[in-house]
Amino acid sequence: MDGTVSQFAGIYRERAPDAALREHVRCVWVNDLSESQTEWIRVVPDGCADIVWTGTSLTVAGPDNQCILDRLPRGSVVVGVRFHPGAASAWFGRPLSELVNSRVPLADVWRSDADRLSDKVAASCSAQEIAAALETFLLSRLGEVGRPDREIAFLRRTARDNFHPVGVRLHRLAADMGISERTLRRRCLGAFGYGFKTLHRVLRFQQFLSLGAQSFKGSLAEVAARAGYADQAHMSREVRRMSGNSPGQFVAQLQGNLADLFNTASASEL
Repeated sequence: MDGTVSQFAGIYRERAPDAALREHVRCVWVNDLSESQTEWIRVVPDGCADIVWTGTSLTVAGPDNQCILDRLPRGSVVVGVRFHPGAASAWFGRPLSELVNSRVPLADVWRSDADRLSDKVAASCSAQEIAAALETFLLSRLGEVGRPDREIAFLRRTARDNFHPVGVRLHRLAADMGISERTLRRRCLGAFGYGFKTLHRVLRFQQFLSLGAQSFKGSLAEVAARAGYADQAHMSREVRRMSGNSPGQFVAQLQGNLADLFNTASASEL
């Protein structure tokens, strides 16, 4: 696939959101593409949905289950708010299955509220001000959204923390939650955009990226084992499917350009 992986295309930074939003929002991020020579970027799956200021408009980036090719105005400074997997559906008021692999105007989701937010963002003079405007707006809606769904948070943790290659047995997971497999699937589609097995695959891919960003010195076979793949060949297939790169290519880029990208969001300032 053509295009540069988004975090490698410009100067990418993350920071933690306001403390009141941290149960819902994973990070606030800026990708400064002002010195970039490319208009096309590849976005790899992370299980999350984002609200993104592209430099000209506010967009909802739905959760992806494959690598997405996006076109941005050359020289853009892109700012976004990234929700935890499963958290965004409560904010958007719709099942995320409607937004998988999609990029839609925020106005399609929030209507007049999106217009007011867009006016504030467009009047901002810097990436920091845009980020602050996005956070302030989310804080103003926090009372309507309430606390995160505990069952969804449990499913996210289970998918993230399970390192067995075949994943969790869905009938057992549903039984542990006291629901049917059909209800489990419906809840996953609504909250995450896709089923639990796909969520597990996406978060396992993110575990691979995390290991690469930590300058892990072991072989790719060791990376595969630690990330939860059956073997190196399994990892190679999955990483290529998710990113368009081989594991070796991705690790080289991560360690050369983004050694601290996947550290905790609070470690960076925009």
